[in-house]
Amino acid sequence: MKDLIPRYDPHSRTIIVDFLRERFDEAGADLALIGISGGLDSSLTLGLAREAVGKDRVKGYFLPYGDLGSEDRIYARSVSETFGTALEEIDITGMVDSIPFPINGMVQGNAQARARMLVLYAKANILNGLVIGTSNKTELLLGYFTKFGDGGADIYPLGDLYKTQVRVMSKEMCVPSPIIERPPSPGLIAGQTDEGDLEVPYPLLDQVLYGHIRDMDPDTIADNMDYTTTTVEEMDRAGFEPPISTEKVREILSRVKRTRHKRCPLAVPKLEIATIGLDLRERW
Repeated sequence: MKDLIPRYDPHSRTIIVDFLRERFDEAGADLALIGISGGLDSSLTLGLAREAVGKDRVKGYFLPYGDLGSEDRIYARSVSETFGTALEEIDITGMVDSIPFPINGMVQGNAQARARMLVLYAKANILNGLVIGTSNKTELLLGYFTKFGDGGADIYPLGDLYKTQVRVMSKEMCVPSPIIERPPSPGLIAGQTDEGDLEVPYPLLDQVLYGHIRDMDPDTIADNMDYTTTTVEEMDRAGFEPPISTEKVREILSRVKRTRHKRCPLAVPKLEIATIGLDLRERW
């Protein structure tokens, strides 16, 4: 049986901290700015940034819309206290509601995400800072983020960690356990959860993506899934019942392909030997 579970490498933390420190110094930045949602990814990102550049050079921003963030506020404050970093709250309700035509559902949710990034970049410009993204590898591969919203950042320290690896590192970094145990949610719509949107629990999504990156075909992936990695609660939130079918694997991989434009925003037709956004590697 093939092992599809992404194993956590304990060296990952050192690599990410060094990466953050190098990029921070390279940019000549004074401050790392992070949107703090009260969720797992932003909490871990805050802890890693603090370790890389020190608590006085890291600032979190809690950016609620209406009363959606009432519970999230508690967790945002908790993780900021845990890592000893400053937290500023800025209400984005007026920004989103000022859009001069009616919006609702995910259109409004995406507008919230983009308003948050507008605030973060305005602050970064004023404070000579870098906006630190909080998306993990699973979210990035599935396009489970808002283009030019939470997908807009200067660097993505969690971008090569699957969601299940994020959970392991979060325990290592002493992220408060209530945050680790919270059902993951983008916090854009009341009652929304990641599993409910994605329809498959993260531990199983990670196995599909892990196998795909290693060039396994959908049949092989479906035949080698390990269902002991996920909980009944996660399956219930996703409305998922095992086993996963080859068709479902193909559906997940189709999503990866469809959302490529979100990972490669500089979509440029290739004319030259090294094309921006395609195969150019910055080496100067």
